[in-house]
Amino acid sequence: MKKEFITSYLTFYMKATVELAGDFIKVANPNSILKVIPLGVRNKSIPVNQVSSVDESFKLDLKSFIWGIIFILIGLSSFKSSLFAGVLITIYGAITVLSSFQTIMSLQLTSGGSYDISVVVFEKENLAACKQEIEALIQKRYDNTNVAVHTEKQTEALVEALKNK
Repeated sequence: MKKEFITSYLTFYMKATVELAGDFIKVANPNSILKVIPLGVRNKSIPVNQVSSVDESFKLDLKSFIWGIIFILIGLSSFKSSLFAGVLITIYGAITVLSSFQTIMSLQLTSGGSYDISVVVFEKENLAACKQEIEALIQKRYDNTNVAVHTEKQTEALVEALKNK
């Protein structure tokens, strides 16, 4: 399974990816300056046995929100001097404000740390589906390592075999 997410409307072409590959969760998260200038990608491979839980939350990036409001005000005030520049700056500000509302998926690690994936709020459903798949992978790992369940199954098989003889 490989899912892609938009991290900012200004850099919609730079997408974060989460891929479940065997026993690893591979994450690629793009970096940018002011949500406009691409700066590369932060890659991380996390073994499933090191993930204790997956959390989902909502966040307002206050710096981006304020930055967007400032650009909206600058754009609106520059309509008199240049209509084109005013519209362009206002649109930039509005998109920055929209991008400041984020949904966060946090992978809680057994070592005590966490790894966050931040996407735009309109990607919430895709992120929730990804969270469910990761939780299913974690549950499968717990089921495979649950000694009590395996011992019980082996005991039942042994008792059944003894009854048949």
